[in-house]
Amino acid sequence: MNLTKSAELIIKIRVFEEKILDLFSQNKLSGTTHTCIGQEAVAVAALSYISKGDHVFSNHRCHGHYIAYGGSSKALLSEIMSKSNGLCQGRGGSQHIRFNEFYSNGIQGGIVPGALGMAFADKLNNNNTITIVFIGDGTLGQGIVYECFNMASLFKIPILFIIENNQYAMSTSVNSAVSGTIAERSKAFGIKTEEITSNDIEVLDEIFKKAICHVKEDHSPFCQIVNTYRLSPHSKGDDHRDVNEINTWKTKDPIAYLEMKLGKDFCENIKEKYQHQMQDFINEIEKEDYLYVKKYTDDYNKSISWKDSNESFLANNNEKVLVHIRSALEELLESEKNIVILGEDISDPYGGTFKVTKGLSERYVGKIINTPISESCIAGTGVGMAMNGIKPIVEIMFGDFISLCFDQLLNHAVKYGWIYGSNINIPVIYRVPMGGGRGYGPTHSQSLEKFLVGIPFLKILALSTLFDVKKLFRFAVSGCKTPLIIIENKKMYGERTRKCTNGRIGNFYVEEVKQCTFPSIKLSLDKNMKCDVGIITYGGMVELAMEAAEELMLRDEISIEIIVLSQISPVPKEDIMTLLTSDIVGTLEEGTLANGIGAELISILSETRKASKFFRLGTQDCPIPNGSILEEQVFPNKKDIIDIIKKYND
Repeated sequence: MNLTKSAELIIKIRVFEEKILDLFSQNKLSGTTHTCIGQEAVAVAALSYISKGDHVFSNHRCHGHYIAYGGSSKALLSEIMSKSNGLCQGRGGSQHIRFNEFYSNGIQGGIVPGALGMAFADKLNNNNTITIVFIGDGTLGQGIVYECFNMASLFKIPILFIIENNQYAMSTSVNSAVSGTIAERSKAFGIKTEEITSNDIEVLDEIFKKAICHVKEDHSPFCQIVNTYRLSPHSKGDDHRDVNEINTWKTKDPIAYLEMKLGKDFCENIKEKYQHQMQDFINEIEKEDYLYVKKYTDDYNKSISWKDSNESFLANNNEKVLVHIRSALEELLESEKNIVILGEDISDPYGGTFKVTKGLSERYVGKIINTPISESCIAGTGVGMAMNGIKPIVEIMFGDFISLCFDQLLNHAVKYGWIYGSNINIPVIYRVPMGGGRGYGPTHSQSLEKFLVGIPFLKILALSTLFDVKKLFRFAVSGCKTPLIIIENKKMYGERTRKCTNGRIGNFYVEEVKQCTFPSIKLSLDKNMKCDVGIITYGGMVELAMEAAEELMLRDEISIEIIVLSQISPVPKEDIMTLLTSDIVGTLEEGTLANGIGAELISILSETRKASKFFRLGTQDCPIPNGSILEEQVFPNKKDIIDIIKKYND
């Protein structure tokens, strides 16, 4: 190693972070920041042996890792000051940055599955590169870390876990937060693990040389624990630690070791050089402009949009929906070589809980990846894969389990592209079987899409029997550049699509529009008549709405128009405004009623004064009871639809 070069980097990081804290104390910065003062030697040693193409994932305490990686101090300072010349034009700030193959995010533990997915993609593509992920002692309280340890070991993923034990998670001592020993945690998963207590750059250099060599040569995970100490507060000025303890560790400061080896004057000269440089940077950055967020967001939305398709997506056959989806997956696996499918029990002979992937693993060896029961981990692994050239299709066995994936969707999948820049695409697809009708009970029968609707940059597609499911599925996956959830109603797997013939589906006239990404349909029993009532629905509720509409027309001469959405988020406002003509409008969903999708749809219609009377139908606001008999009591049914329409039509 070059000790002088390493000393330059360590002192450069120290000066940068001390200046950041000083700017906060002067109220010249807003938000927050987390420094690594006292830990700089770990970053410099760990990143001195990486090669071109290697990936680095960091956390909320990322400045030292970034500068050691080779990033510009000025660009980072500009980012923290929210300026448009910053790394991410000011969108990410102190904790959320990207430079080349360096990424950071502020969610404890949440970065780990993304790093795992990045490394997994390299393994699948036979790239001779590795991924490094930095976590702290406090992160060991997050269960997702152990899910990642397990998968890394199972699949022999080339990833280096670096645990910087700086003795405190925020203000909580490691002795109060971590039981047992840190090393035994990674060792329990069969991961080779080493531990050292040192802030001496020369000692750490040798340690990380061996660790990185192991990952690159053995193509398997390695965990390096470094017991160090954070001399600075957790965040700006919040510090309640024992002063004597801090002073003891100051004698083990990385810069103290450098002063002993290179001389105090040498180190002071370097420090002075970077202090002047930082002040020059500040003077220049203060003159920079700020980003116009709305314009950037509009441009980003355009960059991730699907290519327009003028073809019809109405069903042209009566094939089972299950067959449609499996056939679409086969054709996608055949035509797009970067597609893989991840999920629990999806390999043969089982082929998935609903048998969608049955037979695929035998024909597409290595493309169907059977995972442990680790929904959060596989959701995040898919994100990392998508960032590294793979298009993963992640099957969530039951839609109820999407709640376990929420952090990865909300804080990682949809944010990375917007924060890091439009050249980062995240084409990850989640197949989510939702709904009841099979009597599976409180945790296997829910429709939870209302908790996902409205997440920025998350597209949600809901399949129904009126669409050519295969064609729509293929279009959705092929054009995907940003996270996509496909809602598949569980009852629908065994049902057949409703063939459209001469503009009609059964007794209904059909009108199809697609002014948004995915199409919408209007059904009516008399196309020349303005309907009395409109129903907006999707997915598994469509058939129920059609049955009710036919009975109302036959027995009560009440005409109904049914607006069937395939895109439920973002809400396809233009389609609804084009298709809807009724003054009385209701919504029908299988999810619970309170704060549901219907509430959002009606708020939009109210704001635009598109209708004058509104009603909502959905599942009762209670857990789904076990068994079909009890289940039927809480789900909306045909009688409910007929009764409420008669009430509002009087």
